Amino acid sequence: MTEINKNILSSELTKEKLINEGIKLFALHGINGVRTRQLAENAGVNQSAIPYHMGGKLGVYTAVIRKIATELARESNVEIFDSQFTQIRTQSQCDAQKAEMLIKLLMNGLSRALLAPEREYYSVLILREQLEPTENAEIIFNEFIAPFHVRLSDLVQFITHHDKQTAIIIAHALIGQILGFVIARKSVLKRLEKRELDPSLIEQISEQINILACRAIITQ
Repeated sequence: MTEINKNILSSELTKEKLINEGIKLFALHGINGVRTRQLAENAGVNQSAIPYHMGGKLGVYTAVIRKIATELARESNVEIFDSQFTQIRTQSQCDAQKAEMLIKLLMNGLSRALLAPEREYYSVLILREQLEPTENAEIIFNEFIAPFHVRLSDLVQFITHHDKQTAIIIAHALIGQILGFVIARKSVLKRLEKRELDPSLIEQISEQINILACRAIITQ
């Protein structure tokens, strides 16, 4: 490995450490509650690495937001949905079985993306940006929220033939069913006497949300 390649690898590793530690710290304390020194120490890098590699604390935060938006978008099944919906959309109407399949595809994807224990801090950061938006809120909206929201509302409109505004409101209400478990994660875990949302529990939650979603859309 050449010296240049070593430097590039070292730079990327430093960035990765800062971003991964930033996800946790920014989720717990918010961007204003995290000090540069704290971020560097927790990441195990020199404090000067933050301005050098990331342009400062805000640069780390932006990189964190981009990472979670990209990963959540990838996990939410939108690409698989696109290929299947494109085929079904050529038909004059969508039969109940195909409609149910598409609804479950999207809702399962979003449930697993937001409720998986390893992405708990992702969800916290998403909520922070909804409640107290920074300039990075647009990244989350454009790269994660809007692409999913548009697909779900388009599906609702295709199945129900509602006007666009009504379809958007229905889609938002369905997404809210999942967000309820994100926001009140601690409460539901306490009620269930569980420590975390394990895969089987997430599957059960998704199943119940799917039932509500299918009833709301297909029966209209």
